[in-house]
Amino acid sequence: MGALFGQEPAGFEPETISYATALERAIDGNPRLYLNASEAEAAEGQIEQADLPPNPVVGFEAENFLGTGPITGVQGLELTLGISQVIETADKRQHRTNLARKERALVDWQREVLLTELEAAVRAAFVDVLLAQDSVDLRKEQLALAQESEGETSRLVEAARSPQVELTRATLAVRQQQFSLDKAQRDLATTKTVLASLWGLGAEQSFAVEGYVTLEPELPDFTALASRLPSTAQLAQYEALLKSREAALDLEKARAVPDVEVFAGGRYYNEDSGNFGFVAGFNIPWPLFDRNQGNIRTARAQVRAAEYERESVRREMLIRLNSAYQALASAHAEALAVQRDLLPSAEQTLADTNTGYERGQYTQLAVLESREALFEVREAYLDALQRYATAQAAIEALTRPAGLQ
Repeated sequence: MGALFGQEPAGFEPETISYATALERAIDGNPRLYLNASEAEAAEGQIEQADLPPNPVVGFEAENFLGTGPITGVQGLELTLGISQVIETADKRQHRTNLARKERALVDWQREVLLTELEAAVRAAFVDVLLAQDSVDLRKEQLALAQESEGETSRLVEAARSPQVELTRATLAVRQQQFSLDKAQRDLATTKTVLASLWGLGAEQSFAVEGYVTLEPELPDFTALASRLPSTAQLAQYEALLKSREAALDLEKARAVPDVEVFAGGRYYNEDSGNFGFVAGFNIPWPLFDRNQGNIRTARAQVRAAEYERESVRREMLIRLNSAYQALASAHAEALAVQRDLLPSAEQTLADTNTGYERGQYTQLAVLESREALFEVREAYLDALQRYATAQAAIEALTRPAGLQ
């Protein structure tokens, strides 16, 4: 029979995933990036189309037939076969192609933004799994020590060296630690599901992640972090957007200049055994009312709107950066305090209590209390490290330089 649901087969070793592998899988299976590739191809088609001149028009015309008098039947028939061509003025073709190229560049920037967002999501999910694994390991260690204490207490009770209530207390401690371990394992499964969903998988998979969270000795300078914002994809893309809007404005200005239509052809006259002649001419629209002024006004407003939108996004990013930095500073200070002060003190207290217990100076309860205090400190450190890593991931996402420069 196969393994029970929720259990791994004997000897099963889960796949170990690095951050680089997790990010690669998320990129490979992301449908938004495939969509962006299709949009890039569509934009290339627009460039090709924009660079084409207008098609010539071939026309045929018959005049003066089926009438009365001199033009009864086809006696006065005139046939004209000609061709006309619109000649674009004011470099409209060049402006049109330039606009298509600028819009194609925007698609590349959209890909950069997608990659930034995806990297931030993977980093946050990966760190959550990493620290959830540490939490499970800590809970397993706590459970093992509680079980060890229960066994030792049971022997002392059987030898009539400890009261029954201490065994009851030790058994309760085991159940509490088992409950905490079960909860930590459920939390780990949840974080794995979030990470796996970024790979396009719908359920928690059997894998483990490898790596560690480094607590830097010093905080980065906030001013230096804020100075990176203009080079991020979220803000740098607006430079490309501005160029696209300006190209659109140039095209609308060019469209205010009328194009010239020239035509030429031959005409047949059904008179005197048939005569033939050439015709030629040109047409120029008279911009008496429509000078494209409405579209020019709209294009100018869209240029200004892009500038305002960039500044709005910059301020929003600065606010988010400040919030993440404050969270980073708070978690950093707390983690350092635990690491430098509380953790060594709790470890020393437990060591002294164990030594005293072996000498008969302390009871089993004192040892349990010292262990509980140490694990509480270690849990506090993990919690601070979790908040530190989350804030660090948020800052890196906000300040990641764009690959397109």
